[in-house]
Amino acid sequence: MPYPEQAIDNYQPIVIQTNDILHIRLSSSNEVAAQPFQMQGNGLAAGGGNNTQGLLINGYLVSLEGTINYPTIGAVKLGGLTTQEAKEALLEKLRPYFTEEPIIDVRLLNFNVSVNGEVNQPGTFTIPNERVTVLEAINLAGDFTSYSRRDSIMIIREDGKNRTFGYVDFNSPAIFRSPYFYLRQNDVVYVQPLRHKVVTVQDPLTRAFAWISAATGIAAFVITITRN
Repeated sequence: MPYPEQAIDNYQPIVIQTNDILHIRLSSSNEVAAQPFQMQGNGLAAGGGNNTQGLLINGYLVSLEGTINYPTIGAVKLGGLTTQEAKEALLEKLRPYFTEEPIIDVRLLNFNVSVNGEVNQPGTFTIPNERVTVLEAINLAGDFTSYSRRDSIMIIREDGKNRTFGYVDFNSPAIFRSPYFYLRQNDVVYVQPLRHKVVTVQDPLTRAFAWISAATGIAAFVITITRN
């Protein structure tokens, strides 16, 4: 029997944060009018995931005040806005300079998530869109290992000046309703090891120390007898 449908009500659009890097592309039927509002020359080298070669991209860094420095216009506050709202904010600034409505596209370049712990390929991954789930992040990291604890996956999230910690259970359908099911930029996913792995790893060391202690005791005993 299939499960009943669920409304997707735990997804919140990504908002632009301090230190985000934005790709902004402006186009117009009047190229001469558009030129003063396009970034010239300098770009930001951005790379991520398993990409070992940096890609030179024209990007706008969001300042601590939540603003970018846009050509000709100057400071524009985009922090706290979605990329769609950022488009509208920029269009409002640009419209007085154009006789026809320009086309503008805003994308987040640094949508990275990190997956660490008991996964086969831990690392940091660049997401090409703004909607990724913790399930997809685990797949990007090569899935769980044989020692993964799947009922308590930790997600570390920073939002401005705050850091929060959430947990999701891969063994429960409740994961789909979690506020941490959909990831945000720079989230860190940590997969804890099973307890018996920790015990297994630590046990040989415990035994080794016991043998060393016993051997030391025997050696001391032999030396004492020899001296007597």
